Amino acid sequence: MEVISSSPTTKEELQKLVLAASEEGLSVRCAGRGHSWAPLFSDSNQLLIHVEDMKSDYKDGSRIRISDREKGEVDIMTGATTGEFKKFQLKHKVNIPGNVVLDCVHMVSVVATGCHGVGKDVQTPGDDLVRMRVIGSDGKLRTYTSDDKEMLKAISSNLGCFRVIFDMTIKVVPEVIVKVENRYEPLEEFFYTPDSLQNLFEENWSIQILWFPYNSLSVLDYDPKDDELWIRVINKKPKDTKKVKTATQTYYDWKEMKDYLTAEGLSIVSSEVVGNPSLTPWFAWAAFLSLKHIVFPKGPLYQELPHAVHFRQFTDKTPVNCMEFAFDFNPQRLQKIIQIVVEKVDHHEEKDEYPLNLVMEMRLMGYSDSFLSPAIIGNPAYGGSGCTFTIEILSIVDTKGWEKFATDVGKEWLALDGVPHLAKQWDFLPGIEDHIYKHMGQHIDAFKEQLQKSGADPNGMFLNKSIRKLLRL
Repeated sequence: MEVISSSPTTKEELQKLVLAASEEGLSVRCAGRGHSWAPLFSDSNQLLIHVEDMKSDYKDGSRIRISDREKGEVDIMTGATTGEFKKFQLKHKVNIPGNVVLDCVHMVSVVATGCHGVGKDVQTPGDDLVRMRVIGSDGKLRTYTSDDKEMLKAISSNLGCFRVIFDMTIKVVPEVIVKVENRYEPLEEFFYTPDSLQNLFEENWSIQILWFPYNSLSVLDYDPKDDELWIRVINKKPKDTKKVKTATQTYYDWKEMKDYLTAEGLSIVSSEVVGNPSLTPWFAWAAFLSLKHIVFPKGPLYQELPHAVHFRQFTDKTPVNCMEFAFDFNPQRLQKIIQIVVEKVDHHEEKDEYPLNLVMEMRLMGYSDSFLSPAIIGNPAYGGSGCTFTIEILSIVDTKGWEKFATDVGKEWLALDGVPHLAKQWDFLPGIEDHIYKHMGQHIDAFKEQLQKSGADPNGMFLNKSIRKLLRL
């Protein structure tokens, strides 16, 4: 694929660039970073704008600032990363209720692609949006605000369809201190024991479950039920946190070094694993032992919420394939959704095939009001339960058999009424656009209505082929 690439640094450069593209009849897409090859990037011969070096037009020259302290509103420039925002939240003792675990992706991109965090009463970062400034095909800067709530539901997860985003304003709340626990439990206890998962989710505020297949490496026949799960449990503490001792900077410095070394190790080993799939069980076993005993040992830890949320660094060192689905929360269906992956991994291992060589991760969150967020299927206003269960599978890029494995899993998740997270991989699934429309058609139509009403893209300048198919344009 060949694209025209540009990296503007000022608002004026960006305005001139978009206007020139419009006059030349070019389509425009913007590039974030750290993504998993989602079909949201540029098509061939489109203009690809890199925004990581964009400067703000704020008086203090910062890329993130408090714009209204009384209302708890923060401005964030395009190109500012989740890591930069984490540091800002810690400095000013504020936070948003939920965010992605990575610290290397762009905050504006997190919102625009409907990405999410974890916590059973937590909405997506896009649901914290109160204002967004964009540059249209005429090169002019326009502002959308929460005064038009239906428009905000469209622009909060807009997949790049509402012009080029210049900055956004989101709402923050006072700092929250949380108790974090890393637990390592038998897979069989939670994936094959009735009510175990439901109880785990109901008894805690935030649960992330990660399964690294083959971590019970044995000279005997492999059985996934012998594996362990990494269960990351987060609970809020009482308001009086003066007596709680939070993790020290020394802890975070040491943690950053461990993250760097493990990420560097994965980057070095990944090509060997891809080239020699039979090494996968040994790699998984060693990596899991490292996680369990060195990087994330057992025991409670008290942290500011941004630290607890963004617990993985340097993940962009190793590109991955990733497919994620969202389901309206139904406790009776959880184990069936999960066992689809476990049983397929076991089936492939018997044939010495390892298409899933990193991790399966699952989380429970609230719901979203954003039209194109998959978490809207849990929205009570549209018949949802109020909670959304998300599950994703990840493998190293170029892993043999990945697409077939993901397709086989995806077909069964579709049959259980799941919908794909559009910021991940999904377009290779057969009939996927029709399935998405079946479950999210009213939201897609509402999105298109607001897109047309806004006048943001009368000539389809900010679309690509996959988005046109998705939106039926």
